Amino acid sequence: MKNAIFYYYNLNPMTLIKRNQQYEFQIDQIQYILIPCPFPLEQLSSLYQLTLTLHQHQVPIHKIILNKDGQLTTLINHTPYILLQLFVSKDTPIIFRDILQFQELTKNISVENFIVADWYQLWTQKVDYLEYQISEFGKKYPLIRESFSYYIGLAENAITLVKTITHPTPILAHRRLYMNSTLFDLYNPLNLIMDSKVRDVAEYLKDCFFHNRNPIDMIQTYLQYQRLPCTEYQLLFIRFLFPSYYFDCYEKIIEQGHNEKELLPIILKNETYETLLKYLYQQVLYHCYLPEILWLTKSS
Repeated sequence: MKNAIFYYYNLNPMTLIKRNQQYEFQIDQIQYILIPCPFPLEQLSSLYQLTLTLHQHQVPIHKIILNKDGQLTTLINHTPYILLQLFVSKDTPIIFRDILQFQELTKNISVENFIVADWYQLWTQKVDYLEYQISEFGKKYPLIRESFSYYIGLAENAITLVKTITHPTPILAHRRLYMNSTLFDLYNPLNLIMDSKVRDVAEYLKDCFFHNRNPIDMIQTYLQYQRLPCTEYQLLFIRFLFPSYYFDCYEKIIEQGHNEKELLPIILKNETYETLLKYLYQQVLYHCYLPEILWLTKSS
């Protein structure tokens, strides 16, 4: 791989660190990561233009380095790779404030020809596909079979609600941010999409909850100091309602061979997570309308 990096990028790393399929190296105090590219070229071209715009606005998004032929990707051992130059300390864990700072840095940046997430379509397709999977493979996974209907019910509640919501103008967001995400993930252009400003907030705080960090204080601070339009309040609750945490773990079990017992910490938190949903539901009602959800209100 050293020879390929030297040939295609005229960079001569002394040492390569391989993590999964990524190759990390440093030259003259500058950090680089060679990473498999998950996108088709036409999508990557839009992403590259976006990074140029972000750099003009002093956003420290990782820089995409063109190869010797001026191409965005380099085919090495039949795998297309993209080389990133980093401007942040990649292993530093993010905190909630980092997400808000990213939103502040990028809020006025105009983005064209870029992916915009459609929650209704994506969630509907996911539920349909997972229901098909469980009908085919459910007998092999008793814990999934026993718990699946509960989380599908949550997902269908979220889908019903989001169908009635007009999404506000999207901003730059991330495919997924977790409690243990790093600044590398936050400023990785391959992780960017266009979506509601509450997407990153909700996914990060949900993951905090399932890693035994109570997100109530962060939710209170966020709702107190962020001036959200009504639809964003609604989408914040809906994003919490949709059980992405369960489906992410489910897919690791089905597609990557993880042990299904990894679901247990999630399943055992059902009641406490419902308490969190009840709290957030009431908080959002202070700001805007939400339809009555009987299973959340009957014991409140």
